Amino acid sequence: MTMVATILLAMTVLVAIIYFYNNDQKSRMSELAMSRAQQLGQSFMNVAADTDSARLARASYTVFPARVTDVPGQQYLVAVLNRNNKIVYPGAQVRQQYKLLPQFFSQLVGAHQQASARQAIASAQQGHSASGEIGRGLFPQPFFAQPIFTREDLETPDAVVGVLIILPSTVVEETLPPFVMAVGSVVLIASFFIAVVAATAAILFSRTITRPLTRLTVATRKMATGDYTIRVQTEAQGELGELAKTFNEMAAQLHRDVEELYKQEAWRRELIMNITHDLATPLTAIAGLGEALVDGVNQTRDDYEATGHIIVRETLRLRRLVKDLHMMAKVEAGALHPQRKGVRLATLVDESLAVLVPEFERANVEPCNAIPYDLPTVPADADMLSRVLANLCDNALHHTPSGGSVTIEAHPVGQELAISVTDTGRGIPPDALPRIFERFYRVDGARQSRIGGSGLGLAIVRAIVEAHGGRVWAENAAGAGARIIFTLPLQEAGQPSLSDAVTKPLSRLAHHAS
Repeated sequence: MTMVATILLAMTVLVAIIYFYNNDQKSRMSELAMSRAQQLGQSFMNVAADTDSARLARASYTVFPARVTDVPGQQYLVAVLNRNNKIVYPGAQVRQQYKLLPQFFSQLVGAHQQASARQAIASAQQGHSASGEIGRGLFPQPFFAQPIFTREDLETPDAVVGVLIILPSTVVEETLPPFVMAVGSVVLIASFFIAVVAATAAILFSRTITRPLTRLTVATRKMATGDYTIRVQTEAQGELGELAKTFNEMAAQLHRDVEELYKQEAWRRELIMNITHDLATPLTAIAGLGEALVDGVNQTRDDYEATGHIIVRETLRLRRLVKDLHMMAKVEAGALHPQRKGVRLATLVDESLAVLVPEFERANVEPCNAIPYDLPTVPADADMLSRVLANLCDNALHHTPSGGSVTIEAHPVGQELAISVTDTGRGIPPDALPRIFERFYRVDGARQSRIGGSGLGLAIVRAIVEAHGGRVWAENAAGAGARIIFTLPLQEAGQPSLSDAVTKPLSRLAHHAS
């Protein structure tokens, strides 16, 4: 495309040069023909001969030099015709001497003369200046025909004694004028170099486009095979650079989404295995005890009561599992929306512990509510917060040996309320601290399976706390066991801050909250 455009431009320039050069030639020839025709008319009146043709020939040799091409400052050929369109100047010997081809003169006055030449000469014989073109090549040459009058003031057909014809000397060689040839050569050479430079620039520029596109194509093909870690490395600017950046962002997002899908699939398989196991254990126990009742194995009231207690316990275990699954389904669906109201935390903890008292007594573990009653109320969903406390206490109870205790504390830290649940068990292995809030993660899988934990309790705690705008983390308390700490904002957005809290802050809680 660049080469074609350059060639077209060069041709346009050449045509324009030839056009304007021909116009300039016609103007020059017109001025020269008028001045020389006047000289010929005056010389015609001053010479003597037998006929007008002879007088015109003598006058022509008087006005023009012996060499036809020696017109001062010009490279023109001159021919003089009499009334009968016969050439009287230059003579045959001169024409042969300077290789003026007879075919050229036959085009002017002979049988093969061109229509434009015939019309121009006929017009000049009638006393009117005329111009035309001669030649059969691609670029015909202009010529000018000027009538020769016997007197300057008498421009009538009767006063015309001949016609003066002036044309470029290049018409004989049937070549372009030297000026046009020189300028055309410069234009062609310049066009060649311009085409080479433009082609080189186009190739270099196209490579700046094709290289990033090639890399994008390769990356796209690799991504189609499942390799979402591929990235496009390019220094391209503008739209291509933006395209590469967008592609990398898309690849990164796809990689995250795929990793999340793999994780969700792993969780789904683990959920199915855990639910199958967790449901099988209580159902097996309930089925076995039911068969014992049907078979009449139990004979006394105490046996019936013991069997009933076990059935109720396993049924409650199933109920907790179903509730955990329902809560996680709401978390996954994004349907966890707390209904916040002012909650007095000490009272809520008392109510939560009252429900768990039988389990604490059965495990011989002492619950302790160390939350002062003068704490400000916290905007929270009471039901969800009760679920958080129940899950944390149940988790602490299962990891506290007989004779131990579970303590619940709360202290304001800045604009948040930090609540902690601390047990006196063995603590949490350091490598498990960052993972205990993951779904289905169990520090001691065998023990959790035996005691009936679903692995969802702490994940539900984190989901509820984060839905309230708080944070949750775990640590090992000095001189005790594990401590789970979570925070709740002391005020809702747009509400005035609470400054009337008179409490004694825990330095350790303040350290972790910061």
